[in-house]
Amino acid sequence: MRQWVKTFNTWRPSEKGLVVYLSLVCAIYLIWLGGLKLTEPELKQIQYWLGNSPLFAPLLSWLGSSVIAVLMLIFEVTAGLLLLTGLFRPALGAVGAAMASLVFLLNFLYLFTNPVWVSSLGGFPFLGSGQGVVKYLSMWVVAAYVLVFQLEQVTSGRSLETFKVGLTRLAFVGVAIVMGWIGWLKFYTFEAEGIVRLMESNFLFSWTYLIWGVQGASNFIGIVEWLFLLLLLSMPWNRTLGRLGILGIAATAFGTLTFLFSVPGWNEDAFFPLLNGSGVFFIKDQLLLACALIIGYRYQ
Repeated sequence: MRQWVKTFNTWRPSEKGLVVYLSLVCAIYLIWLGGLKLTEPELKQIQYWLGNSPLFAPLLSWLGSSVIAVLMLIFEVTAGLLLLTGLFRPALGAVGAAMASLVFLLNFLYLFTNPVWVSSLGGFPFLGSGQGVVKYLSMWVVAAYVLVFQLEQVTSGRSLETFKVGLTRLAFVGVAIVMGWIGWLKFYTFEAEGIVRLMESNFLFSWTYLIWGVQGASNFIGIVEWLFLLLLLSMPWNRTLGRLGILGIAATAFGTLTFLFSVPGWNEDAFFPLLNGSGVFFIKDQLLLACALIIGYRYQ
């Protein structure tokens, strides 16, 4: 038992191995979502998000949704391909990571420019569609970490440790915003009722309604998310608890991924790979897990 605990506390991949994983997760997301930009559901999403943003609406009026969709497709798919190329050519990987960072940062700005709150509850801090937007901070951390690592390789091993320290701290913030904020919303009726369609059709979660009912099941999920977050936040002082938190977030990411098939998370008129809005929300948790793994790697 002691040996198992010791191994659990001390094992970690090489930093190169970690960056390969981070690059793959980012690349798959960007190529997948970027490749769908010209589909009707994605064009509607572009029209909705840009059209409701005072920052981006003028651009939409000038170019139109179709042109913007083509530009986004080219930019996102190129970023993903460069990230993959970066596994062998660090300089190209750095370019791809910089492009990915820009994509995630621009999407995070929707939190401050768009109506992403529940107006019936008075707006902030009650997130509506913003629940997907807040995930972009942790996603940005993942891409930025890849960028910093690749820049170290390009500059012949010059240490950029200061930037990694900053990104590690920001990783805590990114995970805390998602797990803490969205977990807190689970205690409210609007959120409890909003997740019924997700949970009641899923074999991993439907049983909670038999025991606690709609609000009780939502409260249970909120408590579990807070528990995993608190465990992760203990990482600087207790690696065992911190790594248990990472396992919890990994379980959360896996559970969310199963919604792709039970809800489902696909376009109503098609199947894989045409994601709907829910499907995009689900796969973002894979980058949340990647962000948590950065924390796990940094605290050895």
